[in-house]
Amino acid sequence: MSEPLEHIGGLVCLDFANTVGPRRSRADKDAHDYLTDFASLVEWSADAGTIGANRAGLLRKRVHRDPEAARDTLSRAKQLREAIYAVFAAVAQGDEPPRPALTDLQRAYSEAMRRADLVSTPTGLNWSWSPRGELDCVLWPVARSAAEAAINADFNRIKECPGHDGSCGWLFYDTSKNGSRRWCSMSACGTWEKTSRRGSAARKG
Repeated sequence: MSEPLEHIGGLVCLDFANTVGPRRSRADKDAHDYLTDFASLVEWSADAGTIGANRAGLLRKRVHRDPEAARDTLSRAKQLREAIYAVFAAVAQGDEPPRPALTDLQRAYSEAMRRADLVSTPTGLNWSWSPRGELDCVLWPVARSAAEAAINADFNRIKECPGHDGSCGWLFYDTSKNGSRRWCSMSACGTWEKTSRRGSAARKG
């Protein structure tokens, strides 16, 4: 990615689902995939805070030694991303999450936690992943975030941005006091709506 993607989802897993968009464009060619290669996946992970700078540097070096493994990890990342989107877009729409997506999410979570260590932190105990050289380590915090959200999140606050023309589809966790957030970002879809309203008011005036 040439510049960091805005993290508007409120949850790591939703931000990860938002690495392609617009989600509901009528033409697939209009959607932009921000994860073009393994390097962009590492960049996103570092920017999201799911891996540290040292691990990001090690992964960048590792990819040059094993480009095929990097391609495989990117493929699994996109499979996880689409599973997360399918599950939480269904939740946002009040529908039953599709079983294949739930199966993919469960598999990714099981794989992540199989490699997790319970460690002491300044605030108590938490799960952590020690550096083991596996490229898939970038997926583990995302899988954990998705599984925990599926169990613990208030589903009424998981929403899907309509966009100004119904094409956005980015997901977010609404933490506003009265649950009234509508847009993925006021600097994107929300700004278009405000501008449209002002234009309409000016014409009526």
